[in-house]
Amino acid sequence: MAENNSGAGTRFLLYPQAPTTRGYEKPELVWISDPLGTVGAGPSNDRMYVVDPAIEKTPYEFPFLPPYNGPSFPMAEPGPDGHFDHLDPDSREFLGAHVFGCVARVLDIWESYIGHRIDWHFAGHYQRLEILPLIEWDNAQSGFGYLEFGYDVSESGSAHPYALNFDVIAHEIGHSLLFAEIGLPPDGFTPGPDFVAYHEGISDLCSLIGMLHFDTAMDRLLRRGSGNLLAMNELNAFAELADERQVRIAGNARKMSEVGEEPHDRSRPFTGAFFDAVVETYHNMVVDQGLVDLPRHGIADARDLNVDLADRYGRAFAESYDLNHFRFKAALSDARDIMGTALARSWATLDNQNLDYVTAGYAVCDMLQEMNEGRVAETVMECLHWREILNPFDTFTIGQGRGRNRVWV
Repeated sequence: MAENNSGAGTRFLLYPQAPTTRGYEKPELVWISDPLGTVGAGPSNDRMYVVDPAIEKTPYEFPFLPPYNGPSFPMAEPGPDGHFDHLDPDSREFLGAHVFGCVARVLDIWESYIGHRIDWHFAGHYQRLEILPLIEWDNAQSGFGYLEFGYDVSESGSAHPYALNFDVIAHEIGHSLLFAEIGLPPDGFTPGPDFVAYHEGISDLCSLIGMLHFDTAMDRLLRRGSGNLLAMNELNAFAELADERQVRIAGNARKMSEVGEEPHDRSRPFTGAFFDAVVETYHNMVVDQGLVDLPRHGIADARDLNVDLADRYGRAFAESYDLNHFRFKAALSDARDIMGTALARSWATLDNQNLDYVTAGYAVCDMLQEMNEGRVAETVMECLHWREILNPFDTFTIGQGRGRNRVWV
């Protein structure tokens, strides 16, 4: 019999990182917002459904688009209680349930930030998103009305489905979120180099922010560094501290003068600046709360850290962390949510025909100012400047005549 607390949502088992990643071998119990009983077999709901092809289907490519009408494997069924946390993680049905749960999780996170339901950009053609959890392909893609996933083959020859990789799933659905909120450039219009790079960067940030909503990931990140996230950069033993793929991607030190035109490469400075801002905002919070005896704004960003400073920061965090884990975790949650909210709400102000990093960066700062987070906006400005996205001339000219309270400048 289904539970009476239908408003509590529906349970799924989700991996915060690929199960091949050390420390993430077991999935975490997660609630999605769909009321109990509204997620049917597949899984499926009012805006997406899973279909698992039982033949060697080729990836979708225009003009061949959903729906898939061929033979398919059995659908994942809800348990007697209406939830999906009973499925065996080694089963075929779990693949589809995992993708569905991850997509629902990402939607829950970003809709809470943006403050409204996010409707698919293809809603005029397809009512629901089609999710194909496993096809014969060594890639994954988000397209017009669909998400489909292949698998990666390790050096040992083992196949690792992307359907079990939260990073990949969140990244792909991140593109759909941006298309829904910013829109598509008109046919025949060629956007500037920052448009596609911004898409890639935001999709990576969707994965990063999503990962930071899992208790398993938050606890591991904090405990490995005794709460000191400033240690997670390329100037020290970063690879030893962070197994999380998205943290490694975001924790880069690339500047605009060091990247090319390839979108993934060009995305790194903006992604890195956002990560730096989350880390420094978190750092300032724990200092302001008296949890760590360090000066506020002791570093301009998470990159200006030499060996002596690293040792000093490490000792300061280690002295107070053990008895204050949950206060550190609350501060990181606050920093994550402040930056996530500002980023999500900035999308409504962007023009898909004239999108560039400077405008996108200032849009985030504008949202922070509206949220009464002017000091965080200053941090973002510093991080964007260090990444060579903003310069003093931009600071003086961008936003002139917009009637904005420019305290953060």
